[in-house]
Amino acid sequence: MNEETLDIQRLMSFQTLVDTDKQLCLDNYSQERMDEKHRMNKYFKRSEYIAKQYRCDPADNECFLAFDVYPVNNKYCAVIFSLCGISSHFFYVLYWSVIEESRLEEPEKFICDLLAHIFISEIPKLKKFLVKFALCRNSVINERVIKLFAESKKTAKLYNTFPFICEPLDLRHHQLHDPYTQHAWMEILQGNIEQTTVREIFSKYREIAIEKGNTILQQFVEQFFYLARDLLDSRFQINLRLCTMERMDNFERIIRAHMKDYTDKVLSRMFVFDLIRALIHIYGF
Repeated sequence: MNEETLDIQRLMSFQTLVDTDKQLCLDNYSQERMDEKHRMNKYFKRSEYIAKQYRCDPADNECFLAFDVYPVNNKYCAVIFSLCGISSHFFYVLYWSVIEESRLEEPEKFICDLLAHIFISEIPKLKKFLVKFALCRNSVINERVIKLFAESKKTAKLYNTFPFICEPLDLRHHQLHDPYTQHAWMEILQGNIEQTTVREIFSKYREIAIEKGNTILQQFVEQFFYLARDLLDSRFQINLRLCTMERMDNFERIIRAHMKDYTDKVLSRMFVFDLIRALIHIYGF
């Protein structure tokens, strides 16, 4: 069976664009500079592009680094690092790579090395953007990544400089069955938190979590208390509604939806790499 090759113009999302956007997207996709080593190793960095996307108001450039390992199918997974605005809705894919899971012997070390590279080599290029913290899901592999990052002599200082927040995997599902988690979600992530109220709000839900033995709620409260406290060092009030993995989740859902069109096809690693690259251009990520 022949391997599938990607034609960006056949993607449903591309076809929904108006003609001027189709041409712009096609030009950007086909003319994007890419070294041969990037294509050979199926990874790409977009710091040069993102550096030009800054806003005039410095507050609108405050952001966090989100990262995730996402299984694309039963053979390949994508490692994605993105910049997400804190008070602005922007979402830029800073780095992505496609890897074959069976060939990755130490995934946590691989991702830890990538995380170190992003912080040491790529983020300093984004002079107009202020990265305030790093966010990931509290999966087993991410916990190992953060542990390695914290213990390495190369990155220990970075770990102590940037808060690392783990969003509980089951939090959104859990709130559907637990009114305490639902109220905590709404008040902490949807409401405005001030310097004068931050301890009161988080202490209330921490006590409830401990009393009920609700480890998911307790982890959420503790992780986001440290985040809110750090962000309030430079402002009187903060809203954490954008400080979640939601934009990363949306991008992964977009990838998954497009992959469904190729369930009966033989897909190469290059095809998956090109598909993600195409979607970044189509959606303006």
